[in-house]
Amino acid sequence: MSDGRPAGRAGAGLCDNGVAAPGRRRACGGDFGEPLHDGAFIADGVVFPDRTPEPVMDEHREPAAPVRIRCYRHEGIVLANHQHFRGLTWLAAFWELSLADGRTLTAPAELPDLRPGETAAVPLPFAVPGDGGEAWLTLRVTTAEDEPWAPRGTEVCAPRVRLRAAAVPEPRPAVAGRPVAVDDDGLLVHPLLTAAPVLSLWRAPTDDDELDSIVRRRRTWGLDALVRKVVSVHREGAAVTVCAEYAGTAGVVRHRQEFTPVEGGIRVAESAELPAEFADVARVGSVFETVPGLDLPEWFGQGPGEAYPDRSTGAPAGHDALPVNELFTPYLRPQESGSRHGVRRFTLSAPDATGLAVELDEPRQVSVALPRPLSEAAHHVEPVPRAGCVVHLDAAHRGLGTASRGPGTAPSRLVPAGVHRWSWTLRVL
Repeated sequence: MSDGRPAGRAGAGLCDNGVAAPGRRRACGGDFGEPLHDGAFIADGVVFPDRTPEPVMDEHREPAAPVRIRCYRHEGIVLANHQHFRGLTWLAAFWELSLADGRTLTAPAELPDLRPGETAAVPLPFAVPGDGGEAWLTLRVTTAEDEPWAPRGTEVCAPRVRLRAAAVPEPRPAVAGRPVAVDDDGLLVHPLLTAAPVLSLWRAPTDDDELDSIVRRRRTWGLDALVRKVVSVHREGAAVTVCAEYAGTAGVVRHRQEFTPVEGGIRVAESAELPAEFADVARVGSVFETVPGLDLPEWFGQGPGEAYPDRSTGAPAGHDALPVNELFTPYLRPQESGSRHGVRRFTLSAPDATGLAVELDEPRQVSVALPRPLSEAAHHVEPVPRAGCVVHLDAAHRGLGTASRGPGTAPSRLVPAGVHRWSWTLRVL
């Protein structure tokens, strides 16, 4: 990969460490034969070597936002100027209301004349529909004119509030009909899947994972090479229940899948019981692979950029769509990236609108990527992607933390041992 700039200067803390010369890929410590180096530590900061922002910049943007909004029972929407010295005249904005049923309403916003630190109740330019399910209101704030640091129209922040919570979804009723198909190993057989959904506890180590030394422990536990063994396959009518064990070197995980035919698809209810030895895994969830050609993901959840349990403030909730190859974040060293937080449902479709849809029991962590082995790769040119998409549906996902220059993942964002439950419905479009 080349951005046309000269190679980076030597020196700690310089943002262009890692910039590639023309015709070359990006490089970091250890790529030049030196035995002592710090890998991607200095070069992997808040911007990429070509100075484009990393997703963490979106996360920083919201706590530092000049404008914030809150929703109160009596006052309604209250807007606050969180600047220390400026008013809001240098900003423009518009409202965006995202409804769970797929509708998105937009309208210009009139920012009040507020001095630093002041607040004011502001009216909405549209009535919130009484139907449509969960509703999120986002104020997208941009520069009104050219600024020395940004052109007109640059998004400055996107504060959001939830106006209406999601109703607890009613499970689709089971339907009589053709039994759910599984093979001799108890794996789901589906025309749009090339690899059936199985349990996943592993993620390609992030830079902070490596520095936190947790990856060494996970490999010692055998989480990167779990061995699956079918315990039982039980049929009751058209439904199938499969119990399996996933053995590591330090313990065994008991996994249960209940496949039930429902109107328009298959409901998959899962549980995984992690032994005490697996006290800090990267994720607990399902992973499967699709047939080639379903490269157009659309989702209702947080986005459009990547977001994780402890790094999601900069990703407003709404309806987003991106080609699958744009979901991946090209950090200097190949690693886990591109996941989306708080996803309620998503589709993967071909250009002719055929494909699959997944509805989740509650907002979950979802990752859709091109299948490629990242865990052992040192550079992005090494792992060659296969056709299709690899999809992770996580009941729990460990936070990213800041182990490189700060504390590791907060205890509340760790994935504990014990029983985890999740369910989802797979449909054909």
